[in-house]
Amino acid sequence: MQAIKLVSIDIDGTLYNDNREITPAVKSAIQKATAQGVHVVITTGRPETGVKKILNELDLLGENHYVITHNGGLVQTTDGQKTLHRAALPWTTFLKAQQFAADNNTYIQVESDSDAYTVMTNVNVFASQENFVVSLPLTIKDEVSEMKETSFVKAIAIGDEAFMDSIQAKVPAELKQEANVVRSTPNNLEFMNTAASKGQALLALAKELGIDQSETMAIGDQENDHTMIEAAGIGVAMGNAVPSIKAIANQETTDNNHDGVAKAIERFILAD
Repeated sequence: MQAIKLVSIDIDGTLYNDNREITPAVKSAIQKATAQGVHVVITTGRPETGVKKILNELDLLGENHYVITHNGGLVQTTDGQKTLHRAALPWTTFLKAQQFAADNNTYIQVESDSDAYTVMTNVNVFASQENFVVSLPLTIKDEVSEMKETSFVKAIAIGDEAFMDSIQAKVPAELKQEANVVRSTPNNLEFMNTAASKGQALLALAKELGIDQSETMAIGDQENDHTMIEAAGIGVAMGNAVPSIKAIANQETTDNNHDGVAKAIERFILAD
């Protein structure tokens, strides 16, 4: 087996336990891996604002560390000084997503690197929680056209899990062809550039760093982790992962409440 030089790690349900904490065992394993020269890359659907605290806690801030945000829409150094890859949702595609949401009475917002924008005045509790968790200030615009100048990366529909299940089932084929449509959590549905996925971002970063695909590992639990689990040399499903992730993973670790990330790193990176 090739030595792993880059490991891509999801946050919610993976890096974090159910209390949104990084356990001492997980933190220790990550720090040992970085000390060995392994690139530990936090890879998330969150914007940059929702990752800063984590990067600081794990000592991953600097020009030699990297982060993948917006589900692969943005790859940059963790000091924010260098962008390696940016794939924003095209305006015309967003308009179709916006109209789809409006036709189905669904809350939708767009997210830039530092802000969220919507034209909907009825912001549901799930959207408020989302924006609080990722430290993303929300601005309500009067017209959809006003959002064209906001430099957003993706659009995200948010609501009750059962309702979002029904909305996902209604996404028209044309919109699925124009956008990468995925669930990051049970309460959201994201619309992104077709060139934006965690898997594509992982491979782009590996190439930039001169790392072979076989020398990469990815750890995740949700539908939006599918592409990176599939792309990595070793794809690891958390014990709490959804069935579709477990089905395509090479390996499985324990769940997020039992140091699953630490166990995967210890087994595949630190064992030697």
